[in-house]
Amino acid sequence: MRIINALLIIFLGLSFTGCTKDKFDVERPNVLVLLLDTLRADHLSGYGYERETSPNLDAFAAENLKFEYALTAAPWTPASVATILTGLYPAAHGMMPPNDREIAKAVSMRLNPNLETMPEILKKYGYKTAAVSPNPWISESFGYTQGFDQFFYIHRQVASEIVESGEEIITKWLDESKKPDQKLDPFFLYLHFLDPHDPYDPPVPYKEKFKGPLTKSPFNYDDKMLEHIERYDGEINYLDNELGKLFTFLKEKNLYEDLFIIIVADHGEQFMEHGDQRHGYKLFNEETHVPLLIRTGRARDAGRVVNETVSTVDILPTLLKRVNVSIPSTLPGVQLFDEDALKIRSGVMSEIRRIYDMKAVTDNQGQRLVMQTSYSPSKHDLKKSLEAWHSPEIVGLFDTHSDYACLSKVTNPALETRLKGKFDEIYTNALNNTVAPVSSGSQLKDETLDQLKSLGYLN
Repeated sequence: MRIINALLIIFLGLSFTGCTKDKFDVERPNVLVLLLDTLRADHLSGYGYERETSPNLDAFAAENLKFEYALTAAPWTPASVATILTGLYPAAHGMMPPNDREIAKAVSMRLNPNLETMPEILKKYGYKTAAVSPNPWISESFGYTQGFDQFFYIHRQVASEIVESGEEIITKWLDESKKPDQKLDPFFLYLHFLDPHDPYDPPVPYKEKFKGPLTKSPFNYDDKMLEHIERYDGEINYLDNELGKLFTFLKEKNLYEDLFIIIVADHGEQFMEHGDQRHGYKLFNEETHVPLLIRTGRARDAGRVVNETVSTVDILPTLLKRVNVSIPSTLPGVQLFDEDALKIRSGVMSEIRRIYDMKAVTDNQGQRLVMQTSYSPSKHDLKKSLEAWHSPEIVGLFDTHSDYACLSKVTNPALETRLKGKFDEIYTNALNNTVAPVSSGSQLKDETLDQLKSLGYLN
C-alpha cells in the first residue's frame, strides 16, 4: 500500500542548496540515513564477497567514504539502532529487551525519553524529520519515534515499498517548498530496510539468482545453510537494486549532490558459523562486522577507504560534526572526520545480552577479546554491574583481520590484559552514563509480540 493512501502526511518544507566547489561547505545539508537491517559486510561484493550481490552499493562506495572495519555496538536491532540514534553504548541506553515473550510483554521496555536522539537534536537546529520503518522493534511501541515529525511504521514492508514511501515523502516536501510563503528548512530522513532479514524470501528473479558452493569463504557450510545463504544473497541483491532506484530518484530531483548520506547495517547474520542461526547471539564477525558508507560532501573523501576500526557509536558524533553542531561530551564515539583520533583510539566495544551475555573489545589492528558471563534469558535485568565483569570467562582472543572466521584463538597474555583494561574503561564509562529504559505503563500488544515472533524473536 502506498504510504500516502495509508497515513496522513504532514507536509513540510526543505532547503535547496546550490552547487559549491566542495559540498562539505554546506552548513546545514539535508541528511539521509539508510539502515540496512541484517546486512553482514562480508556478503557485499564491495567488501570482497565472491558473488556480485551489491553493484549499486559498490559504486556508491567507490565515489564516497568507505569504512573497511566498522563494528556494530550490538548484533540485534533494538540495541543497535538505539546506539545509532543516541550515540551511546547499549550498557548506557539499556535497550536490550528480554527474549522471553511473557517477560517482554510485562516489562514493555521503551527508549528513555530523557535520551536525546539524532532527530531530536536536528530538530533543534531547524530540521524537518521523518522516518519509515517496517521492523516492529523500530516503532512507537518501543519509543523509537521520539524526535520525528513524521514516523510511518508498516509491518514487513519490502525494499521497493520503503523506497516508494521515501520518495513520496520527499516529493511532498518538494511540492510544499514551492509555495511562496513556505519556510525552507533542511530535512532529515531515516529509511529502515528490513531486507535481508529472516525469513529470506526475495522476489523473482533474485530467489534463484545465486547457486552453488562458496569457494572463497573461510567458513564451511552444509547444504541446508547454503540454501539459506543463496536466498539471503538474493535479498541483498534485490535490496541493492532498489537502492539504485532511490539514488536515481535523488539525482533526478537534484538532491543527491548536496545530501549527507549515511549507509549502515544494524548487525549481520549468522549461518551456524559459531553454532547459531540468525543474529543476536555472539560477537564474531558474521554478526558484528557491518558495512558503513558515507557521502560526506568533501572532495577528498571521494573513493577514500578508512582501515581503522570504527563503531556505530561514531555515527551520531560524525553527523553532528557535519551539520556544525557541538558534540556532547558524554558521547563515547569519535567523529569519523578526525583521522588522528581514529588512529590513536585503542578500542571499541560490542555487547549482547539476549541468549548469551557477551561483551567484546576490538582494537585498531583487529585484535578482539571476547568475554562472557552466565545469563538466564528468563531472568532479565536491565543493568549488570561492573563487578560481574571484573573476572568474566574469556571466550578467546582473536586476530579478526588474519582470521576473519575467528576460529583460531591467539595466545598473548599481555595483549589480553591490555584489551581487558580497555574494556573496563569503556564499560565503566558507559555505566556512569546510564539512562535506563522506561516502562510504557501498559503491556505490549499481542499483535506486536506476534510481529516480533514472525521475525525470529521471542521464545
